[in-house]
Parts: sequence; structure tokens; C-alpha cells
Amino acid sequence: MKPSVLMVIERFFPLSGGAETQSYQLSSGLLRNGLTVDIVTKKWRNDISEKETFKEGFRVFRIGPAGLGKVGEYLVGLRLAAFLFINFKHWNTYYINGGLVNIFGSTAILVGKVLGKKVISKVETPGELFFTGPAALSPKRFVHPLIKLRLLVVKLSSLFIAQTPQVKKELLDFGIGQLKIKSFTNSVDTSFFRPVKSLTEKKQIREKYGLPIERVIVSFCGRLVERKGLTFLLKAWSKIETKKAILVLIGSGRDQSDSVEDKLRSMVKENKIRNVRFLGAQTRERVADMLKVSDIFVYPSIHPEGTALSVLEAMSCGVPVVVSNIGGLNDVVTNGKNGLTVPAGNSDKLGETLLELIANSQKYREIGQAGRRTVIGRYSTEKLVKEYQKLLTWGME
Repeated sequence: MKPSVLMVIERFFPLSGGAETQSYQLSSGLLRNGLTVDIVTKKWRNDISEKETFKEGFRVFRIGPAGLGKVGEYLVGLRLAAFLFINFKHWNTYYINGGLVNIFGSTAILVGKVLGKKVISKVETPGELFFTGPAALSPKRFVHPLIKLRLLVVKLSSLFIAQTPQVKKELLDFGIGQLKIKSFTNSVDTSFFRPVKSLTEKKQIREKYGLPIERVIVSFCGRLVERKGLTFLLKAWSKIETKKAILVLIGSGRDQSDSVEDKLRSMVKENKIRNVRFLGAQTRERVADMLKVSDIFVYPSIHPEGTALSVLEAMSCGVPVVVSNIGGLNDVVTNGKNGLTVPAGNSDKLGETLLELIANSQKYREIGQAGRRTVIGRYSTEKLVKEYQKLLTWGME
């Protein structure tokens, strides 16, 4: 039986982020290796098509309606269930990429088990399976019975993917047996996310996007949401009195319940914080270009991460990274070796570290090069695709 995989993810391109990029890279790699792969996602906006075939060969199905709040969420869940039942012959494996307890993810898990599919569920972020206590993404005083029911549905999955040791521990605490947990990190296409080949290329890319040629560029790439610690970053930046550098924020808070994009823009305006640019969500190609020409990458998250893809991408481009010393980030970055770590939520220490790097950006090139070697050795997409292929084809030869 030829393996055929349906990837289920709440958001996908043109909406961009780490999970979306990871699904894109994994789908493309598996297709090249002869598997059948398609993607089903939510139709977040009315201006996005319901069906699209990407140049790599996989199809993307978008389930609506867009908007309508909580009512819309349940309608999307019902339409997803109908889509899966109607197309039950097309795929023998469902791969759920995060959002397991949300209506979209839990619906796919339940229907998959009813249809007798292999269901592989990936926990995208630490705290995803908890709704109370300090580990929760957004702690709640009252956990709705329907959420508790969806948590039971999640346990029906055939296998679970844990990105980090912390996620694996949470799965064990959640009652998942050791044999049902596989440890796979995120990965990077190291030929796509690469260092600039010359100063001339660096200058050309900066000119292309209207970025200053001579200044030190400090970049962040990711969703502009509360748990990324961006308010602490702006507080740190407000104390950096230098015209030598600019801070570039790549990403958006659009369609995110914990968006801080408006708050960040207000902070910049009200506190007259200089040399900050909001570039919004960008294509994968533009993200790669902007990382290549960055001198420093900063990721100040205040909540434990999975394997933060944008950090890996920056490291793959040979850019020295400054990250919070928290789970998922300190699993990748060793302070002073292949990057720098600072205490989460400490704007003073973050500011001091960034200022040191800005003043001595050439000094830290070796750390950037070490980061590139780390990614090639441990986090290449080619390596991960082979591991996933073994997992997805097991028992189907």
C-alpha cells in the first residue's frame, strides 16, 4: 500500500509562521520521495481560494466559512468532518500539526480514528495540552466540559510527535505511553536559508527591500503575539541610544487572539522609540532574504517554545542569535558557543547584550558560523524528511 498523507493544520500559506513553513517543507520533501501528500486547513479570509495546487505538487484544501467567531469555529469543524468522510479513500494517514485540542485538530483526530486511519499528532508548543497551572499557554479559571472532551479525543491518536524534552514530559504527564511518543525537532532547508555569498549580495538584497546599507540590522521574525516577549524587546530597544542599528520586526499579529501588534505600534509611537520598522508578514522567499542580510537575530520569547523555526532559520543563515534562556530555545542554543542566551523577560539584560553585539558585530561572526554548523548537523530538512518517511511508511510496505 502506497503511503498517502493528509496534513491537517489550522493555518497555512498565505498565512505564514513556523508551523506553516515546517508543514510546507515536510510536504515538499515527502513528495520528492514518492509519497502522496495534501494539506487541509482553515479558510481564514474570504479573499483566499478554497483549493490550490502548489508548484511542489501538493494540494491545499481550505475549509470555511471565514470569521463568524465561535459559531464559525464549529461550522468549520462540521465541514471538515464532512470533507474527511467524503474523501475517506484518498489518504491512509492523517498528520495533525498542532492545535490538537482546538475544534479543527480534534475533529480530524476523531474522524481519523472512526475511519481507521493512522493518526499522528504533533504537539507544536509546550503547554498546548494544559489549560490550568503555570504550564498552560493561557491559564483558565474554568475549563469548559467541551475542552475536557476534546482532550480525551486527543488521546485517541496513534502516535505523538514531541519537538523538545519538555513537550515529551508533558505528553507523559498527560498519560501518553512512552512507546506512543516520537521525538522529532523542526528542521530547516539549509540550501534555501543560507548565508550571503558576498558583501555585494548583501548590499543588493538590502537595496531591493529598502533596508539601510551601512546600519547594523537586528531582526525578529515570528508572530507578533504576547508570548514572544516583544514588549520586553521594545523596552530594551528604547534604552539603546545608537544610530548605528535598526530593529526590524518581521511578522504580524493578524488573526491571533493574543496579538500585541497594535500595542507594539503604540509603544513605539508614544515612547518615541527610534529606528524600529514593522515589515508585516512576508513570503518565505523574503524572510530568507531578510535573515541573510541581518547582522543579529533576536527571539525574546517568555513562554517555552517548541523548536523555534525562525531561530533555526537565522542560524542557518549564519546570523548570531540572541534568545531567551527557556525550554525549546536553550535546547538549541548554547550560550557563547552557537548563540547567546538571556533571562526571559529581562529587558535590561537583553538591551545590554544587544548593545554589545551591535558595537562588536564583526566579533560575533564566529558564533554565527557555529550556529550554521549546528543546524546542518542536527536540524536539516533532508535528515528530518527521512525520519518522517520511515514513520509514515512503517507497516505499509
